[in-house]
Amino acid sequence: MGENLKNKLIEIIQRQPNCSKLNFDINIVDQVPQNAHQFPTIDSTFKKIDIVCSDVKLDSFMEINNEIKETIKEIEKLNCAHLVHFIFKKCYVKFWNESINLDWNIKFNECNINVLVQDESIDEIYLLTTNFINCSFENLSLLSGEVNTVQIDLFYVSIDLFQIAIIKILDNGTNKIKIKNSKITKIMIQSTIFKYDFAIHNTNINAIIANDVDFEALFEFNEVTFQDEFDFNEITYKGFTLFDKCIFNTKANFEYIIFEKFTSFRGSTFNKGLNLDYTSGDKEINFFGICGLEGKKSKEHTSRETYRIIKNNFEKNGNKIEANKYHALELDQKRRELEKNKWQNKLDYIVFKIHDLSSEHSTNWFLALFWIFLVSFLTNIGLSNELSINCLFKYINILSSVDDFKKSYVVMVLNKVLLGYLYYQFVTATRKDTRK
Repeated sequence: MGENLKNKLIEIIQRQPNCSKLNFDINIVDQVPQNAHQFPTIDSTFKKIDIVCSDVKLDSFMEINNEIKETIKEIEKLNCAHLVHFIFKKCYVKFWNESINLDWNIKFNECNINVLVQDESIDEIYLLTTNFINCSFENLSLLSGEVNTVQIDLFYVSIDLFQIAIIKILDNGTNKIKIKNSKITKIMIQSTIFKYDFAIHNTNINAIIANDVDFEALFEFNEVTFQDEFDFNEITYKGFTLFDKCIFNTKANFEYIIFEKFTSFRGSTFNKGLNLDYTSGDKEINFFGICGLEGKKSKEHTSRETYRIIKNNFEKNGNKIEANKYHALELDQKRRELEKNKWQNKLDYIVFKIHDLSSEHSTNWFLALFWIFLVSFLTNIGLSNELSINCLFKYINILSSVDDFKKSYVVMVLNKVLLGYLYYQFVTATRKDTRK
């Protein structure tokens, strides 16, 4: 019975001029549904038929796709209990300037895929994980044309080059791009308006460059690792924008960016710096849980303005603790700037350095307290007093009597001025994590 069915299948396939040229094997397996035990009197066995084509090069898939549909219809006429799959395994397949709309029973497994739309009007592009399994896309490019429908929903694939540029994709309410658990070597997006969701999850991206783009719907990168290059320029985000739990192993460069709605970098790590100097937004940006910007490499590639923007967003959200952390980083960048030109700005540098040494810019209360006791110690030495606990505590009191300084009024002036400055730093530092 099995051989007879296989011969009939071969005969049906041979009727199609392109399918007949394929190098294929036919696997037939009897299968029983999982709920068959609920109907013991009914024979629900069906035949799973896999037509496996291996190591084939297909320069165009449109004609063979139509032939596969006709072949499956003919097989179903033999018996409606036949479940047929056409499986292309380790094949090289091109979709160049042609619509892609594959039935569920066409599978590409471990294939090398090339997709190109350029200077053409295409009806539809469906790249779905139900059809593409563990495939490698050498090229996935939508360039300078028009497409009515684009649905990219791919899991567990690798993409060498993903390009979207100067192409018009109609707003039909069903378009989307979603890639998950994959590896992408390079993404290039240019001069395009996205009226639909664009999402990448749990994916490693070596380089991504986007220029002159509008994202009008959801833009979401979640748990994405960026390795070598991240450069976004002249981008307008009109929908929700999420860069959550991402890892940036390269400088995250955002230039001339407008965030119009809620934006989040929650839980992301910046190992080599962040540039937000030329960004603006109507809403607060959520930076809660970000890390890495205090590291040595990040400090070298993050500007004082970027630290200020992050600080201000934490302050708007009422998170004073994190705001103070980025205030300190902002001041550290100010120090670096002054040190580069310290001979041109001597007084500014001296004042800034004193503020840093005395209390780390009002962030370290213990350092301020240390200097208070040191001033008292030096005051006793200046007055030639015997060192004792009583004398030490006497001269940390900013309200100590003039009579206590009869030996030197110069020491008194220095004591009062320094203690006044240091107590201000001490109080400010102790309030930095508690103020509302």
